[in-house]
Amino acid sequence: MSFTLHQLRVFSEVARHKSITRASEALFMSQPAVSIQVKKLQDHFGVDLFEVIGRQLYLTEAGKELEKVQNRIEQEFAGLEMYFSELKGSLTGTLNLSVVSTAKYFMPYILGEFKKQYPEINVSLKVTDRSEVIDDLTNNKCDLALFSILPDDLELISTEVVDNPLYMVAPAEHHLKEKSIKLDELKEEGFILRESNSGTRLVLEKLLADAGIEPKVVMKLSTNEAVKQAIMAGIGISLVTEHSILLEKRLNKLCVLKVKELPYVNKWKLVHLKGKRLSPVAKNFLHFTTTSDIESLLPLA
Repeated sequence: MSFTLHQLRVFSEVARHKSITRASEALFMSQPAVSIQVKKLQDHFGVDLFEVIGRQLYLTEAGKELEKVQNRIEQEFAGLEMYFSELKGSLTGTLNLSVVSTAKYFMPYILGEFKKQYPEINVSLKVTDRSEVIDDLTNNKCDLALFSILPDDLELISTEVVDNPLYMVAPAEHHLKEKSIKLDELKEEGFILRESNSGTRLVLEKLLADAGIEPKVVMKLSTNEAVKQAIMAGIGISLVTEHSILLEKRLNKLCVLKVKELPYVNKWKLVHLKGKRLSPVAKNFLHFTTTSDIESLLPLA
């Protein structure tokens, strides 16, 4: 093998930044030095790894494949370093988590307690939409991912972490706020929906379909925060996780409707691909979540 790990890391930085200039700044190398390392790698494989369209640098198909391999190599080395640290009686390394956006309301509390027990580890928490979490999971960009509704086209190992109670939430002075109602009594209401692949939206659509409701959709939004703001603005109602509305409830900025079929409770689940070799840090985190009283760590407790 005539190429080096250094060349792969240089390539990875160029791919991440899509720029020789920004990669050189991140690596504290000169631009010519970065270009030379990339050229050596391309000469070794005999294919172009990048192409320039306009002024933008893009990965070729060969480059995309090499990026996937480089990600796996980096994770293997990280896992090896963690394994050696464990042999020496300590746990070090980085836990890479990719979670859907609603998890930001509770995952930091769990990670905070985990860090207290293992202060020498680092944590990288990526909060994004469901599609990108699935991409991180399938392309080995994270150790563990978190969902409430699992993707149905992946072979996954799943560990349940904590309840995810979902309620129908409305503006603070909604005309049904004091009434006990059934779901089908909401058929004339305007509904605010999350993006099409959102786990919360999937649950809401199933609940409405089961109740025979064809929803009047007044708005579609891509984040839970945007949904809450739209509800508080009086635009409509929506299904929202209890984890996200604690402050707004205390301040009477919105209300939880007393729907007999709710709350709908599913579980937040940490997952990884079947066959993936977990790092010691990831293994310890899974053990921590299954042996600790997670509910007591959360603001709901």
